[in-house]
Amino acid sequence: MLQNHLALLKLLLGKKINHTGHQMVIRIFFFAMLYCVNIPSVIAKNEKNVPEDVISFFHDADICQYLAGEWDSNLPQKRKKELSNEMNKTCSNIYKRQEHFKKKYIRNKFIMQKLNSYEF
Repeated sequence: MLQNHLALLKLLLGKKINHTGHQMVIRIFFFAMLYCVNIPSVIAKNEKNVPEDVISFFHDADICQYLAGEWDSNLPQKRKKELSNEMNKTCSNIYKRQEHFKKKYIRNKFIMQKLNSYEF
């Protein structure tokens, strides 16, 4: 499937895609997938009346989990720096936020189940 996307991108750009091009395609694909993953969160908000602050936390928590899984000591220094910056920006207080919401929404089973699914 990725090869099909690369071939389409080559046609659109009219040139060869090098290794950096592959990384860019993968990043674009990842962020597109994150956007799609968050659509169910919006649907859940409508169905379960999940407050916007919790939806925002779920979004950030998903990104933190992705970034943690992306980290590898063999990555180029530039990519390590990018990941570190993004983790510092998004994940620095994620555990405190999780604990705050656990106290705030202790009576909401749906929110508590989702909050407890994250391990930081």
